[in-house]
Amino acid sequence: MDDLVLRIIIFAIVGLVSGFLSGLFGIGGSTVRLPIFIYLFPWVGIEHSILMHVASATSMALVIPSAITASREQYALGNLDFAFYKTWVVGLFVGVAFGAILLPYISTEILQSLFAVYILLVGLYIAVGRGRALSAGQPPSGIKRIGLGSFVGLVAAMTGTSGGTLTTPLLNTCGLALEKAIAIASATGLVTGSIATIGGIINGWNAQDLPSYSLGYVDVVIFIVMMPTVMISAPLGVYVGNKFSQTMLERTYAALLILVGADLLWRLAS
Repeated sequence: MDDLVLRIIIFAIVGLVSGFLSGLFGIGGSTVRLPIFIYLFPWVGIEHSILMHVASATSMALVIPSAITASREQYALGNLDFAFYKTWVVGLFVGVAFGAILLPYISTEILQSLFAVYILLVGLYIAVGRGRALSAGQPPSGIKRIGLGSFVGLVAAMTGTSGGTLTTPLLNTCGLALEKAIAIASATGLVTGSIATIGGIINGWNAQDLPSYSLGYVDVVIFIVMMPTVMISAPLGVYVGNKFSQTMLERTYAALLILVGADLLWRLAS
């Protein structure tokens, strides 16, 4: 079978699986996609030296369409605070841009370690405290808001995730109402995904050993194949998820993240 056809089939299945899991667990796709990419990329011939760079850039490109959809839904609900978001974006831009500059100089092993630690922490957060909304207080403003946005943007760039999972608890803890924090988190992916994708294209433009049909570190074949399959399967995941209790789903998702994070760290240490 032709290599291109095989890649299309494999990542169409990956798109269906990751979309289903995203809908099932009610989370963004980054923390689902990246572990699958990390495990599968060696099998489809992507060189180890650029594995995390391609995985992160391609994952961030896939964040953009889902972030657009989520942001529109939050805007329609009246939850998106544009006054807050305008200065939040400044911080995100600084953080992601700085991360994009650093990425070419960071090895796959370090990037994989950062991602593994990140999903371990996310898993622990979900296991012990997700959904415990704090009362709205005085949200961060000015330099503090830009600083927090920069931190989220840098973490997003370094881990290949949208930053939404970090944004919600961070802003809620700092005094922003939970529904508004969730809305800002949804729109965060639009900025982090766009800037990180552009950075991935530029940084990887002359990179060695790139897969065929790539724009820099962004694998165009994977992006084109996965985008529609994710959109097809996510609603099915939501439907199935509604048949189970939220507590059980959250515990299952947290356990999966912790196991995958621990496995990635174990492989790196071996």
